Amino acid sequence: MGNAAGGMEGAAGRENRDSRAPGPAAAAAASPPRPPPPARQPMPAAAELEERFSRVLNSMNLPPDKMQLLSQYDNEKKWELVCDQERFQVKNPPSAYIQKLKSYLDTGGVSRKFKRRVQESTQVLRELEISLRTNYIGWVQEFLNEENKGLDVLLEYLAFAQCSVAYDMESTENGSPGSDKGKPLERSLEDLSKSNSSSPTQGVSKVRHLTVRLNPSHSRKALRNSRIVSQKDDVHVCIMCLRAIMNYQSGFSLVMNHPACVNEITLSLNNKNARTKALVLELLAAVCLVRGGHDIILAAFDNFKEVCGEKNRFEKLMEYFRNEDSNIDFMVACMQFINIVVHSVENMNFRVFLQYEFTHLGLDQYLENLRLTESDKLQVQIQAYLDNVFDVGAMLEDSETKTAVLEHMEELQEHVSQLTEKLQDAENDSMAKIAELEKQLSQARRELEALREQLSPPRPPSPPAPQPQECYRLALERRLAELEEKGLVQILRGPDGDVAIEIVPVVIETAAAPVVTTEATAASTGTAGAGVPFLLGTAGAEEGWQRVLWAQPGKPRQGAQGRAQGRGVARWQSGPGSGTV
Repeated sequence: MGNAAGGMEGAAGRENRDSRAPGPAAAAAASPPRPPPPARQPMPAAAELEERFSRVLNSMNLPPDKMQLLSQYDNEKKWELVCDQERFQVKNPPSAYIQKLKSYLDTGGVSRKFKRRVQESTQVLRELEISLRTNYIGWVQEFLNEENKGLDVLLEYLAFAQCSVAYDMESTENGSPGSDKGKPLERSLEDLSKSNSSSPTQGVSKVRHLTVRLNPSHSRKALRNSRIVSQKDDVHVCIMCLRAIMNYQSGFSLVMNHPACVNEITLSLNNKNARTKALVLELLAAVCLVRGGHDIILAAFDNFKEVCGEKNRFEKLMEYFRNEDSNIDFMVACMQFINIVVHSVENMNFRVFLQYEFTHLGLDQYLENLRLTESDKLQVQIQAYLDNVFDVGAMLEDSETKTAVLEHMEELQEHVSQLTEKLQDAENDSMAKIAELEKQLSQARRELEALREQLSPPRPPSPPAPQPQECYRLALERRLAELEEKGLVQILRGPDGDVAIEIVPVVIETAAAPVVTTEATAASTGTAGAGVPFLLGTAGAEEGWQRVLWAQPGKPRQGAQGRAQGRGVARWQSGPGSGTV
């Protein structure tokens, strides 16, 4: 950083529009050559570097995030920043600017001398603005301290620079020329306070005194000198200086607590420069957004109304808004300020009151004409106002509709309550009838069971169902009995109840069967010709089985395999010592 302001005798800033300034060639020839920058000193030890770097950061008045970002620099960048800051030398202390501004407020002497003296006022103010914006915070605090009271001096010069504007406006509205000798140049503070007692903002926590535009000692000469200053850019640059002061937290608090600062800023709306008006509205919008700022802004416009002779508050603001239709930046700033003033209030009734103030001044109708504007920024502000506006007529209609709906809803609720009671009674009756019918049904079932028991014969008691193990035991006993009957097993029972099972072996004997003739059989049996069957022979023996062929007398055989009518098959089983069939 360097002293961007330079000396008060330096070249004009970027906003200096004085046509009499020398050309680039003449300025280059008149200005001496700049000396080369001094060589950088060697880097000190790390501890000393950190200490000097911390002092530099504290003097820059940076936000915490920026300070943290700079703290992350390496030592080379830190030393470079320290060297740049230490090379910075303030050529003009705050007292130099304050003395210059006070000299411009001295209206005594010849007018020609005053004209020569104020020729450099704009340049001094520009350098002051740059110093306030770029110098370290200690310089700004020195400018604003109790000893210098730079804010008071700046506001006093601002009031002096624009007092002629308010006087000329009031003289024009009263129908008398501005040079009327009988017109007083001051307003009584007591009279203005009485007229301000009816203001809607009278009950604010902090009472703001009305600004007295001219001191009793001011004369027509002071008014004439004020006109000379007002024709320059001094008012605009003064507002820029106030903006630079408000960029600091301490400076913003000082502006908010000053009894006349916001009033003087608001009165700067009377300046003919549209850029100045736009800048004023930006500062007022910033004040309105902080806590307690809304009341301060309304009090400032009450003061504006009294000083400028308005019939209604914000009257001049709406007049400038309609007339400055060629300056989009001012229109955007004006619409943004109106949005903030009207819609930043929490009390809905007060919000409607402020909205009606602007509606009464023709804002709604003018916004209808601006709907076709080509400026996107202005369209955004207009749409924001229309989106947040309270349509009292629609709200009243909605309220009436809501009241009717609520009444109808109460009737419906009462009707529903009656129906609910009837339904509950019917439900209780039905439940009682159901309980009675269930009781009768249960009694009828008991009587029916009693009649059935009387009419039906007694049933023998059914044996209990055998258990699975008992069923298995009974089946096993039956199977053993069958095998014992067939002679396959032999069951032995001991005296103590034990049971032993022995398997009987099977012996198969095969013998040639004798051939018995019919005659022999008949002779032996005495049944010759009686139709007694006779043995034809054996078909063979296999695995203990013997096939025996029988035939009836007088019946022919059907084959060698024993396929004869009346044949029989006898099962041959031989035991030990036996061989009989």
